[in-house]
Amino acid sequence: MGKGSQTTIVRAIGISFLELMERFPTEMDVIDYFLNIKYPKGVRCPHCDSKRVVHRKETPRKFQCNACNNSFSLFKSSIFKNSKVNLRKWLYVTHLVINAKKGISACQVHREIRGSYKTSWRMVHQIRKAMGQVTTKNAVKAIFEIDETYVQAGPKIKIKSKRGRGTFKTPIVGVYNREKDRIYTTVAHPNKIGQKLTGKQILTILKRVATKDSIIMTDEFRGYNILDRRGYDHQKINHSKYQYSFNGINVNTVEGFWSIFKRGIVGSYHHISGKYLQAYIDEFTFRFNNRKNKDIFYDLLERSLLE
Repeated sequence: MGKGSQTTIVRAIGISFLELMERFPTEMDVIDYFLNIKYPKGVRCPHCDSKRVVHRKETPRKFQCNACNNSFSLFKSSIFKNSKVNLRKWLYVTHLVINAKKGISACQVHREIRGSYKTSWRMVHQIRKAMGQVTTKNAVKAIFEIDETYVQAGPKIKIKSKRGRGTFKTPIVGVYNREKDRIYTTVAHPNKIGQKLTGKQILTILKRVATKDSIIMTDEFRGYNILDRRGYDHQKINHSKYQYSFNGINVNTVEGFWSIFKRGIVGSYHHISGKYLQAYIDEFTFRFNNRKNKDIFYDLLERSLLE
């Protein structure tokens, strides 16, 4: 295996692989776990709300309602929908994705679980789907860092261009809440190569998470000047003058996050389609925001039940 192609695997925060296998020795144990999450007060038919349901051993993922004679699946609205893959294998891949700091490719998952590459690819993308960011309904007052990065997405363009801003790459914006220790990330121009990031876009993204009385820290990129015109408490650090932190003003956390994300692209994924770029950034965002969460594995399993 060549340099840069290995995936960094770290021990799970909340559960090791051995603990995972001991906790779920059979597929039925996995099904029972999800049953308790989805139906804590007992299984009810989604068609008629009856409790007269039968759970047959020959079809453990499905139920039959004796009241309305309809059948329904435990995983109808989940990432496991229509999947015939053993659920313990799903949990193993979930464990791999959570613990791969720099990400894990479908190729490596395929080597781990065998079967078809197409199945491995779909499983990894479904898990990323469960990792998708949930935007808060209400913006909050806090100290925020904002920074953007640029990623080559879609077909490679054989044009020598400068790095960063003004390139043919796709901009991604990151907004970090220092008080909550959480980052929100979004692709600014999905599937639009070379389109510049504007101040209005930055403002729209910021408003989703920050109130106007928040403190906003950025670098000197002129796109952030709109914050001054709109009356925000805007504090800058000027990288062009070799300033990286002054009196607590910096965007170091977001820049550190970009560094992890880009190492993942180079080391694990090599190339990302613009169509799936947001899914990849969601994966890294989920790991970052849950890096201190001892229940990260079980929390992701619960999210996996929701489509």
